[in-house]
Amino acid sequence: MKRILTIFAAIVLAGVSASAQDSNYREKASHFYVNTEFNLTGADFQGWGKPDFGSYGFTVSPGYRFNPHWAVFVPVNVDVLLLNRQSTKNFVEQGTLGLGGSYTLTMKDHKALEFVVSGNSTYIKSDLNYFKAKAAVKLGFHGLGGTPYLGIGCSYLSPYGNVANDKLMLEINFGFTIF
Repeated sequence: MKRILTIFAAIVLAGVSASAQDSNYREKASHFYVNTEFNLTGADFQGWGKPDFGSYGFTVSPGYRFNPHWAVFVPVNVDVLLLNRQSTKNFVEQGTLGLGGSYTLTMKDHKALEFVVSGNSTYIKSDLNYFKAKAAVKLGFHGLGGTPYLGIGCSYLSPYGNVANDKLMLEINFGFTIF
């Protein structure tokens, strides 16, 4: 996990230094970009505040913005799935790769709402392989350098085989759009 946080910090710092470019140009023209985010999910609550299944992870999403509103991206996730607390091994580390799209609605005072959908699948053989779909709304703060955002949405996780049941989970995101 220390490596993931170190990589996240390096990418964020690179994005802040790259944000010295003209932000109006980036918001009006088509361009490539990279999102980096940390996400938390939880499901199957057994009592208040005690999820029986959840995950946390880090996502890097290189993408292309066609205009100020529409974009496509390729999310590359590293997730740690937190499984049943009663089992002897209660976590699985896994990576996913997928495809997503977004629509951005620009608001006043350099704020924007971004509506995001994506679908990912595992690419490394592990104890738990799955398909993950995500829908989220992110509030971005343009003009602050690196465009930080907060997001909330839901994730649908469907394991391959009869390993576990499908899960619908609340997801919270914190990240930066850079370049």
